[in-house]
Amino acid sequence: MRPIGNETGAAMSSRASDLRHDYAGALPEFSRATGASERSNQAHALSTRLLDYWRSTLPLPVAARRRALDAVCADARRDAAAAAAVLPFALGDYDEDIVYRATLAHVACARRARPQASTPVRDAIEWVARRLALNRAAVFAAVASLDDESVLEMLLPFRLVLVEAECAAVHRRLELRPAGATREFLRIWAELRDPVAGH
Repeated sequence: MRPIGNETGAAMSSRASDLRHDYAGALPEFSRATGASERSNQAHALSTRLLDYWRSTLPLPVAARRRALDAVCADARRDAAAAAAVLPFALGDYDEDIVYRATLAHVACARRARPQASTPVRDAIEWVARRLALNRAAVFAAVASLDDESVLEMLLPFRLVLVEAECAAVHRRLELRPAGATREFLRIWAELRDPVAGH
């Protein structure tokens, strides 16, 4: 089972038997360029990691989970094979800072493996669109923080899938960023959310 409830009070649930199907799309694209059997094995491995994460890591205090993420990210920087260990933090936690940093680590690891690939960003956007991440706002904010105009263009339609509380969380997370493409993206989005405030 997915955890029920989180620190923001949102209710979340899913049958454990659905994990293999639901999270198959969360696999990095550069790992999906394999046969159906290998994809199935990867999806099973990810669902197992998520269940382990929810059982052993999520019950720990936030500070301990953040330290665990630091260690996993350090391993992933040294060894691309360790990058898969980042995914449970990005998908299976609800702490904003953990999910934000884990999403950025996933993108960075995948880009090191294939520098020209846009697929890690597309993976993260899919987590938002398909409600695969427990904290979609943190995933969205992480992707938007890349300050890449082509990435922000991909995000445009997915602003509509976020509820108001998630929109507010994205803006809060990114509002102190310096001027740039992300800042302009947020300004236009804010005007769409509240046209009166924009004038």
